[in-house]
Amino acid sequence: MMIRYRKAIIADIPTLVKLRVDFLKEVSHRDDYDTAIEKSLAQYFSRHIPAGDYINWLAIDGNDIIGTGGIYFFHIPPNFLNISGNRAYILNVYTVKAYRRRGVSKIIFERLMREAYERSISQISLHATSDGKTLYEQFGFKTTDNEMVWGNHL
Repeated sequence: MMIRYRKAIIADIPTLVKLRVDFLKEVSHRDDYDTAIEKSLAQYFSRHIPAGDYINWLAIDGNDIIGTGGIYFFHIPPNFLNISGNRAYILNVYTVKAYRRRGVSKIIFERLMREAYERSISQISLHATSDGKTLYEQFGFKTTDNEMVWGNHL
């Protein structure tokens, strides 16, 4: 297995949409969904990837994208623990079933965290599945009432 990692580009959007839908179906335990979400996701990725406020890392084996993870950068009004107001949200860390438990998500997550570090982000949040919680804890994320957080939070 020779897995490569790279940032997603516009040409990857159809695959990003498919992987996001697969992830949502898995975490919601349902196969029925409004297919309009596919168009909405494609519009989101088409807008935010070129803008640079959404970065998506991919894991690729041969010609197949087998893992994904994204980070969205945004600004909130500054507070005592985050004077810049710069924050990030990590989402859709997902590996296809046949490749799980091989460290794919960990490598993707390391690259997402590096993106945040390079932008001097001091607050990152995410919502964790039970499968992902241990991985995120390895990076210093802590559980709060409804999400896991990293860095300084009120």
